[in-house]
Amino acid sequence: MNRNLCFLSIFLLIYTALFIFESPLQAANLPQLSARSAVLIDVETGQVLYNKHMHLKSFPASLTKVLTTIIALEEGNLRELVTVSRRAAYQEGSSIYLREGEKIKLEDLLYGVMLASGNDAAVAVAEHIAGSIEEFAGLMNEKAREMGALNSNFVNPSGLPDTNHYSTAYDLAMIMRYALKNEKFREITGTKQKTIPWADNDWGRGLRNHNKLLWQYDDITGGKTGYTKAAGRCLVASASRNGREVVAVVLNDPDDWLDVRRLLDYGLENFKRARVVEQGEPVYSLAWEKTDKGKLDLLAADSLDLLIPDAGEIKVKKQIYLKEDLNLPVRKGDEMGVLCFLDDYKVIAETRLVAAEDLHYNSLFLRFWYWLREKTRNDGGLYSQSQKY
Repeated sequence: MNRNLCFLSIFLLIYTALFIFESPLQAANLPQLSARSAVLIDVETGQVLYNKHMHLKSFPASLTKVLTTIIALEEGNLRELVTVSRRAAYQEGSSIYLREGEKIKLEDLLYGVMLASGNDAAVAVAEHIAGSIEEFAGLMNEKAREMGALNSNFVNPSGLPDTNHYSTAYDLAMIMRYALKNEKFREITGTKQKTIPWADNDWGRGLRNHNKLLWQYDDITGGKTGYTKAAGRCLVASASRNGREVVAVVLNDPDDWLDVRRLLDYGLENFKRARVVEQGEPVYSLAWEKTDKGKLDLLAADSLDLLIPDAGEIKVKKQIYLKEDLNLPVRKGDEMGVLCFLDDYKVIAETRLVAAEDLHYNSLFLRFWYWLREKTRNDGGLYSQSQKY
């Protein structure tokens, strides 16, 4: 939401209504999952399409590496050579067998992070970008909050278990949604196999993506696997069909592959777009005393659509916020505020509200005074302002 738009007081929350788009919801239509927590979101809007304990804090395992990768893509230079430290080379867990002192391009390391889930590669990336794991963790937490992941805390780039390293299904979906905006990330996460250099050897490191949905699910666009004993089996995956893309996350799920397929199919097959506001539609009539018309209609600047299930319901709130600095005179088309549709979790659609017509004081003297002020400002003459150059 535009930060220039805010409450002046409780009375400026002009209108709140609950809209229910409904038809009888059969429990059988919803995916039945083994996951401890799960979520399905629409990539374009961020709208939550399925929720099972999505705000439950959990160990994210290697799903952490989605955040590590997008930070490196934004902060680093893919052509730069990374020198592998001893700490990176001797990381426990999954590995691409980096050697201490080895030099390797950042781009190649990121394939090692996302395809082979190399913990050594993740640490090498973090140290290269921020100087240390600890400094990189600070970047991770700052970036996560910018993405809308507000219930997470990260202390390492790989996802190795730590009591202070946690996230939620919803937060991880928000991170994946953000990462998918980056075309290089899409290229990496959607790559099935890749060969990257291996120190001074004549042969390279052959990497195969752990995300087997790339071979098994036609509409898949990317994802990341994760597993530790503490986290259980975890998976984030994205898929696109007929112009729509969704992200599914399951955490601590013994049947993760099947459950994610169920979620992706549910999101891509069982929702349709519904037009809730037309461009130019009067949204609210604002009473305004001491004006020539006594009221002002506010129009939607853009059309808005929401996703609704073919069988089921969604509940959304409609809210209007006014700008802080509304003054007369008002010109037709002036921005007056914003219209938002919210689910229980966030804004899922919004548009500017604009004035339907001109509005002036009802006093002829005041109207003349404002006309004169505007004219002198636009044409020079009576209005002047001292400036220093």
